[in-house]
Amino acid sequence: MQHASRRLAMVAALLACARAHAVDDLPALRIVAPTNQSMPLLRMADNRPVDGLLVDVGEALADRVSMSAVFLPLPSKRAGTAVSAGTADLLCYVKPGWLEDNVLWTQAFLTGTAIVAAHGDAPAVPRLQSLRDETLGTVLGYRYPVIDQAFMQPMRREDVPDAETNLRRLALGRVRYAVTDRAALAYFLKANPAAPVREVLEVERYQLGCALAPDKAWLLQPLNRAIQRMQADGTLETLLNRYR
Repeated sequence: MQHASRRLAMVAALLACARAHAVDDLPALRIVAPTNQSMPLLRMADNRPVDGLLVDVGEALADRVSMSAVFLPLPSKRAGTAVSAGTADLLCYVKPGWLEDNVLWTQAFLTGTAIVAAHGDAPAVPRLQSLRDETLGTVLGYRYPVIDQAFMQPMRREDVPDAETNLRRLALGRVRYAVTDRAALAYFLKANPAAPVREVLEVERYQLGCALAPDKAWLLQPLNRAIQRMQADGTLETLLNRYR
């Protein structure tokens, strides 16, 4: 019995080793992990991504194109340049207009909604132009072209390192209004139900995909096919439901 148990343990160890080597042998898909994102998109620990929709989507896409996901933590202001230069391969949850860099684009497969959130004591906002003279909580490295266009001038910003800090400062009353994402606000309020913040205005609904490095043009069609399969077989909906 002991000999049989030892043999089973050895077989299990060999299989685990074989699986590890198989993963190591796969080509790397270098995916940007924007360090100024927060949950539900990304959680960082010890300078590496450990949770969030961007991790799940990146790993699923890499698996579908027979590659190994390798995440590169970068601030958003450097993310587009890294993809354009080929030092990173993929950046997801973005759209044309947010990046000025020369990149390729997958099909859109994610959605988002930009909103203005307010502190509990702040008055309602009838329209976006009402905030033209207000300093808004924003995230360093993010671009807000719809707001700049509505104001006909650059918005007054109070930048913070990441999306969660933006909402925490709003809850503390450091600013009266902040620009954020509806999903980010919902996740924040789920974790902090007593926080005195609320949505007051929808800014923009957008369709999002992934930016691909130009030197990885051969990957564009396989990635689009992977996205289509994830939509068709329910994988994408399952991933999204984890964070709702």
